[in-house]
Amino acid sequence: MRNNILITMALLILVGLAVQGIFGIAAGILISAIIGIVYGVVKKKKLFIKWSVIALVIDLVCIIAFYLRLVQVM
Repeated sequence: MRNNILITMALLILVGLAVQGIFGIAAGILISAIIGIVYGVVKKKKLFIKWSVIALVIDLVCIIAFYLRLVQVM
């Protein structure tokens, strides 16, 4: 089951990259992190939760930094 979740996460990121370009990576990681957190909570896997939360936080920081920089440039 864990392998299926990881494969699904990777496919979400790749599809996001193919459809939206570089912005799809951030969206794919965001969705994958949320899926990972839900899976970790349901299956009570602390390691899965930990790494999914880390990915979520890093992704949110990068998205916020990107948009703040975009606003400054405009």
